[in-house]
Amino acid sequence: MPAPVPALSHDEAVAAARAIAPRLAAYAAEADRLRTLPAEAVRLLDDARLFDVLTPRVWGGGGLGFATALLTTEELSRGCASVGWLRAVMGGNTWTVAQFPMEARQEVFAAPSSRVALQLKLAGPPAHRVPGGYLLRGMWGRFCSGIDHAEWIVAGVSAPPAPGAEPEPHVLLLPQERTVGIDDWHTSGLRGTGSRSFTVPELLVPEHRVLPLSALDPVNPSPHGRPRTTPYRMAFAAVGTVALAGVLLGAARAALDAYAGSPGGSGAGRLDVSALTATVDTARALLLTDLEVLAASSAPGGTPEERARTRRDIAYAGTRCREVVNAVYEASGSAVIYDDAPVQRIWRDANAAAQHPTFDLRRWGTTPS
Repeated sequence: MPAPVPALSHDEAVAAARAIAPRLAAYAAEADRLRTLPAEAVRLLDDARLFDVLTPRVWGGGGLGFATALLTTEELSRGCASVGWLRAVMGGNTWTVAQFPMEARQEVFAAPSSRVALQLKLAGPPAHRVPGGYLLRGMWGRFCSGIDHAEWIVAGVSAPPAPGAEPEPHVLLLPQERTVGIDDWHTSGLRGTGSRSFTVPELLVPEHRVLPLSALDPVNPSPHGRPRTTPYRMAFAAVGTVALAGVLLGAARAALDAYAGSPGGSGAGRLDVSALTATVDTARALLLTDLEVLAASSAPGGTPEERARTRRDIAYAGTRCREVVNAVYEASGSAVIYDDAPVQRIWRDANAAAQHPTFDLRRWGTTPS
């Protein structure tokens, strides 16, 4: 177990993200060109301990909640959306690791900063249950955000819980060094996330690095125990992507910042900046309210209505923020088409982020009656 260090408060974590955002903005163009974050940018996140916002304090993390994850991501994304995306994804994975068997927690949290990438579901044949663990053969994954900087990957697979049983969803921990990367991250936006594909030719994953996906829902018993703090009373299905909305909150604010600083943005202008700023403020307030409701819910993980409302509001907030960015882009004149125009990168990043299924209002647009 790592030596205890003073944990950041919510306000301190948000302030730390705000303080380094301008320095991260200076790396944004380079990240775009490299198609991954420069090592210096990753080091800034490590030093500020922003990958470990959700990591329990007993493991050296902040022990904070999803509101902190959302707002730190927003602040970072105001400087660089790719940085915010990686904080949201990699920082969220420590919440998952904290519910794995104790040996796996010790392996991951032994590092000073927990960098854990995510692969929602590996493609290929189901994992085979074998003596001592699960055997992966010929599997591959796409959109693995953070793989260039991670030591571990949380990956979803279909696997039998017992010999002879039908496969069901599981999550497991893969050592990043045992995967084979594919240089295919050639995209319109979020280029700095380096979310490339990889393969797993053959790997035996020991039992202690495997967890049934159902164990991440607090309505179910945890086979290995879960922290007793508020974030672990919330269901991954409801809040697992809320920090991603912070990317679009921050991108919208970055676009408005750029417009306000442009020659046409300080006068009467073509945009109602106050109204657009209010749109972003409202989206943020809606998500913070949903998190408060879930935290206070009488039902573990929230009632079905509360969960559905949160998923809907994540999609709604992201959609409205995308519209704000697009409005700024359309009002920014012909010079915005040049690659060195910051608004162009913000626009590309925001629209790439908003393509994530979590922001599809057609999918989440209703709540149970």
